[in-house]
Amino acid sequence: MSSLIRPCLATLAAIIFCAVFWRAEVLAAPVSASATQLAAPRPITVAYFEAGPYWEFSLLLKEITTALEQRGVLRRFDFPAKLHISPGWDAPEATYRAAARKLMTDPSVNIIISMGTEATKALLAENNGKTPIMSVDVADPAGAGIVDASTGLGAPNLTIRYIKDKWRKVFALFHEALPFRRLGIIYHNSPEGLSYSNVREAREVARERGFTLVEYPFLDKAESLESCAKGVDHLLHEGIDAFYISALNCFDWTQANPQPIFDELNARSIKTFARDGSVHVRRGALMGLSTLDYTPLGKFYADQMASRMGLLPPNTQLEQAAYTPKIALNLVTARMLGMDLPMVLLISADELYDSTLPGVDKASAAR
Repeated sequence: MSSLIRPCLATLAAIIFCAVFWRAEVLAAPVSASATQLAAPRPITVAYFEAGPYWEFSLLLKEITTALEQRGVLRRFDFPAKLHISPGWDAPEATYRAAARKLMTDPSVNIIISMGTEATKALLAENNGKTPIMSVDVADPAGAGIVDASTGLGAPNLTIRYIKDKWRKVFALFHEALPFRRLGIIYHNSPEGLSYSNVREAREVARERGFTLVEYPFLDKAESLESCAKGVDHLLHEGIDAFYISALNCFDWTQANPQPIFDELNARSIKTFARDGSVHVRRGALMGLSTLDYTPLGKFYADQMASRMGLLPPNTQLEQAAYTPKIALNLVTARMLGMDLPMVLLISADELYDSTLPGVDKASAAR
């Protein structure tokens, strides 16, 4: 072998040895950080924003997370405690706006669950136009200026369930089923207070059907029990024969005890209608919307979240959460008021309470 070929072979052997050694090192080396990230995608960070605590908010959040788990995608979402924002019902609007601004400018936030009217309005006022907003439990989206009344459309990054003319139909149903002359309603005199008590819709139906709406707009901002009791007492002196139990903090059984108010209304033979449904009817309200099942609503928002984040196959059928109003009646209250309920109402009712039951039933309303 010539002297020229021998060094070449030696060099080739060295190259082969180095290549084999390098490959062995690569195979034996631990997985790099980038490979780990590919194996386990970064969690989707979800912020939660409410103006203040309300029993229905926590119930709906639980339904949403349960639905995400059923879809098999809950593990992809992270709900950090530091991003659970609840300034309190007494906080000024500037505080809500500041919290909304912080969330909208936080690059770590991938999606925001907004509970209630005030939280949603603050987020839209500070909207970056990109971060998806899941607006849940808003009493009157159109009246609050969150969506267009005709189309139900809002900001492109907003998801909200809107039912056109829902509360107008509710007041008409109440008056049709249990005719009255003077309907009492209490609220805090603010855009949000008007929404929580559906005052605009009540005024429209009063004009259409010819009954008188007796208003008490002097509740404090926190909608305290004392403030509500004073309002109801004022309405009783004004000669009401019916009362609308709206979505107020003073009627939140987890925060207060409105039983004395219910007892006073029943003792004065006042027909009561609860928009919060079963939770109040079983405590003594005469009639209300039956709303025991929040599961479809939870599935609706869970599917919207998963779809927005690209976690569902393209042809997945998303939950629509169709709204079907149902009726709950308390027969004990009816007998106390000396009323013979129409047979058609008894037949059409979905829940009939033969006695008021102890404990709090976690069912419906919209803040």
